[in-house]
Amino acid sequence: MAPAAPTRLGLFDPGPRLRPVRPAAGLPIPSLGPVHPRLRLVVIGVLACGFAAVAGVWIAALTRADGVAPKRTSATALSGALRPPGAGVGDFALRDQDGTPVTPASSRGKTTIYAFIYSHCQDVCPLEVQQIRGAMDGLGRDVPVVGISVDPAHDTRASARAFMVAQHMTGRMRFALGDRAELEPVWRAFGIQPQSKEDDHSASIVVVDGRGRQRVGYAASFLTVDGLERDLRRLGA
Repeated sequence: MAPAAPTRLGLFDPGPRLRPVRPAAGLPIPSLGPVHPRLRLVVIGVLACGFAAVAGVWIAALTRADGVAPKRTSATALSGALRPPGAGVGDFALRDQDGTPVTPASSRGKTTIYAFIYSHCQDVCPLEVQQIRGAMDGLGRDVPVVGISVDPAHDTRASARAFMVAQHMTGRMRFALGDRAELEPVWRAFGIQPQSKEDDHSASIVVVDGRGRQRVGYAASFLTVDGLERDLRRLGA
């Protein structure tokens, strides 16, 4: 078989041409005329790219007009959840595992971690305290840590000391104890549900700044060593 004759453009004939699609009545389309089929494909591709670019700009403009912008993570954002503006620690007078008074003034001027725990807890409370311990190890120094009892009926000085020994936190935290009437102002200030037969306590910790303001909180399921360490640094601990 003889080879196909070259066209005027020096390209081989691509074979039979497809029958042109007729536009719907009243909707004429521009004709590309006697352009070579391969060049016609190139032109169509260029037009398609141009349309996509224009569409992208149009969509971006609409997005800006609606006030929706891509989310950006601030380099100074805190890992935990921000606490309500102006929330403080309340007014309380408790005693720790050694009988030493614990009041808001005990930590004044220092970034302090408040942990809501009970001494007979076998799961979430030890986890919280170990996360705190790891964050302070990463920080390279201790910060004041106050464990607030959520089970006054069963927490005693002896059980609090035993808990701290088991968690290797003796000398690194204080376990504040009291009766229900003494502890309720603290629970109320931090929005804490105490331990009861019907309900588990609010498993959370809160970082308070040197002015006694609640700054950031963590549910136990979202508390991490790295996140807490970063937040302590950002809050000037």
